[in-house]
Amino acid sequence: MVRFNCLKWGDKYGPEYVNRLFNSIKRCYGEDFEFVCYTDNMSGVRTETRDIRILRPYDTDRVFTYEKLFLIRESTADKNFWIDLDILVHGNLRATLNRPIPNFTMLWNYWNDYEHKSLKWYGTGSSCHINSSFVGWEKGKADWLLEYTERNWEEIEFTYKSLDKYLFYQHARKNNLSYWPESFAGNFNKQGFVVDLNKKITLFNTSHIKANDLTETGYELHQVEEVRELWMNG
Repeated sequence: MVRFNCLKWGDKYGPEYVNRLFNSIKRCYGEDFEFVCYTDNMSGVRTETRDIRILRPYDTDRVFTYEKLFLIRESTADKNFWIDLDILVHGNLRATLNRPIPNFTMLWNYWNDYEHKSLKWYGTGSSCHINSSFVGWEKGKADWLLEYTERNWEEIEFTYKSLDKYLFYQHARKNNLSYWPESFAGNFNKQGFVVDLNKKITLFNTSHIKANDLTETGYELHQVEEVRELWMNG
């Protein structure tokens, strides 16, 4: 069995983000799958829901979205994915997702220049060239990551303000992670405010703008007229 997971808390995204994400995966994956939303407000969500507190063993406001790591324990299907709500799914997922997943597999920020956007700032706390908006792993192949996290949590919590930065500095540099191919994902806000329909998914993530006090412009899915119909129809 294949299982997709998402997280929704607070009021940034309404239940329509969950429901439309489910519909788009159903259309673009085309095979049987489970879908679970972990949330603090189940109202209006039409998929299976679970209390997000299950994923919060640590009472902390640091290591933003660390909850995702505890899906490694909670999501025990043969193949598991987590996907952020601010993703537009528009291409056929089957060929990519049905291949064996050799390791904990994330997005590499192909849309950023690695030399100038990451290596230049490496070690300053602002560098990060990986993205946890869409992650996959097979049962048993990511246990090492959760075990490492639990063993070293005090140091991790003190050092990192986001999950992505923790994974980038601690695990990407050791070649412990795998990545989806460049043809898999695009980033609307980083690639000229267009959706490349040759990709399978497009990110609309804006959380890094506020978190890093950036002045760049970023759009949410519901703000872009050009993709509204595609998003609303799944």
